[in-house]
Order: sequence, then C-alpha cells, then structure tokens
Amino acid sequence: MSRSVKFLIGLAVALLSGWIGHGPLGQGESFIDQLDAQAKAVVRANELPVQVRFERDPLSRRAILSGHIDRFQREGMEGFPGIDGRVAAIPGVSGVRWEGE
Repeated sequence: MSRSVKFLIGLAVALLSGWIGHGPLGQGESFIDQLDAQAKAVVRANELPVQVRFERDPLSRRAILSGHIDRFQREGMEGFPGIDGRVAAIPGVSGVRWEGE
C-alpha cells in the first residue's frame, strides 16, 4: 500500500471519528454541557457577578468569562487563586479567557 493511500485512510478515519463525536453520538456536546455546569457552580460558589460560557460552534473546552470584577478577584494572589484559576482547575477545561480580551 502506498504512502499516500495510508495517509488518506488515516485522514478519513480521523475526520469520521470527529464527525461522529460532534454529530450523531453527541458526546462532545454532552461533555461541554458538563464543563459548563461545573464552571457555573464554581462562579456561583464564589458569589461573583461573572458569567461563564463555552463555545458551541465549534465545540471548545476553553471557558469564556464576562463581567466586571477587579484584578484580585480575577487573578487572585499566591496561594489564593482568583476566578481564572478556579475555573481553569476544573478537570477538562483547557483554559480561560475574558470576553473582549
């Protein structure tokens, strides 16, 4: 089997598995829903005027935060994480960014 045929087969399998995960089986959407619920619980527990969401098209594990809080509440300090660190510590979250930044 030639090198290009192997490459095309691998590419087709990767694309198909991605499509199945995002489409018919919906496991990607379910995973993001779980992350979203956990992140909202963290924000609610810290009683901050912050909203959190995750991209849905395409699906992303990066949390997007919005709201008006000061730098200390965002970033925390050594030994005391801010909301950025607390949301980023949720298993499965790949990162945190602020809306408009």
